[in-house]
Amino acid sequence: MNKPSLPANCPFSQIRSSTISNTLRGRITLSMKRSLSPILFALGVMVFLPGCVTEDAGLPSYPASSRGQAMQVFDVEIVSVRRVALRGESSIVGVGAGALGGGIAGSMIGHGSTSALTAVGGALIGGLAGDAVERKVTSSTGVEIMVRTRSGQAWSIVQKDQGENFQRGEWVRMLINGDKRIITR
Repeated sequence: MNKPSLPANCPFSQIRSSTISNTLRGRITLSMKRSLSPILFALGVMVFLPGCVTEDAGLPSYPASSRGQAMQVFDVEIVSVRRVALRGESSIVGVGAGALGGGIAGSMIGHGSTSALTAVGGALIGGLAGDAVERKVTSSTGVEIMVRTRSGQAWSIVQKDQGENFQRGEWVRMLINGDKRIITR
């Protein structure tokens, strides 16, 4: 039986799909090394691609949802600034992607009922790993800024560190939109 092959000039000729071969007993087996390569490549792209997106540190950054929304503006004096760690968030995306990848990888190990058990185990481990990766990717450094209005009212705002380098005693603006507060120049 001839194996399907890609043309030599095809950019994907180095990445081969699963090698399927008939065994003496008529079972179909998958070459795990080659079948996991596309999955690992896709997971690597999902993990490292967000790092390619950059923001201009010299510009104030606002969430897309704040476009066109009116905000109250207050002049405030900075009382103190300290760096804080912003813990990453967990969502169904990280858990689901990890469980899917782990389930697929696990199903390729073993045969019959063993394959089903390893798929379940792979999905559980993959879900935990996907959650951990998502939390790590969404973690960042932030600042807690204590400010005081001209009337003496004090506020504490925690926001992502955009490199503004706020200084104690500096007068800045506090933008308020509903329950969201942002400190900016």
